[in-house]
Amino acid sequence: MNSPSSKGFHLAALILARGGSKGIPMKNLTDVAGKPLFVWVLQAAQDSKAFDSIWVSTDHKDIASVAKKHGAEIHIRSAEVSQDHSTSMESTLEFMSQHPEIDAIGLLQATTPCVQPGHLRTAAAMIRDHNYDSAFSVVRKHYFRWKERYSTDETTEPLNFDPRDRKRRQDWPGELCENGGFYFAKKHLLKEGVFQGGKMTYIEMGEEHSLDINSPFDLLLAEQVVKKYAYDSST
Repeated sequence: MNSPSSKGFHLAALILARGGSKGIPMKNLTDVAGKPLFVWVLQAAQDSKAFDSIWVSTDHKDIASVAKKHGAEIHIRSAEVSQDHSTSMESTLEFMSQHPEIDAIGLLQATTPCVQPGHLRTAAAMIRDHNYDSAFSVVRKHYFRWKERYSTDETTEPLNFDPRDRKRRQDWPGELCENGGFYFAKKHLLKEGVFQGGKMTYIEMGEEHSLDINSPFDLLLAEQVVKKYAYDSST
């Protein structure tokens, strides 16, 4: 079982794994490098030993069955929060309303299979031991960004660099961007309808661990990336 570091404080992992998906049918059960997609992050959560409980929230009996087989607790979500337009916050709030004993949530995205147990331990420690209200994952990007134009009459301009002084990749630190891997938040923030707020921090993940699978194109990349960089509890 897990070994939480703060007695009396319940930190739960929550993996949202709806059955419906427009981009990739039954995405969360899609085989990726030998495992259903959501199982990769589930096993990383289990082996992190960072959580008091680990839940999979789903509306689909086959996902529930696989999750239970792999040792997760199951939350059967209502039809109201299982629609294409339903948000992660709506599903999380429904879950929290049924589990008042939980003090904080680590929302883990099933579509980011290369998250490592160490990333989750670090985020949990920020919440438990360093009094942060929220913590989330980011990746460092080195993109030169430009202002969008909405007609051929408009001009554009750089947003984060000077074209007269273009830096080489190794000469500037880049920018931190959310990678969607996870969001940890205490209960009082969730009641306000936000995952980020209060005393905030981030956990930086490498590019190799930041794969986010949301389209058939992403699946083409996933097999080799996951084989090389995902956490595998069987090894």
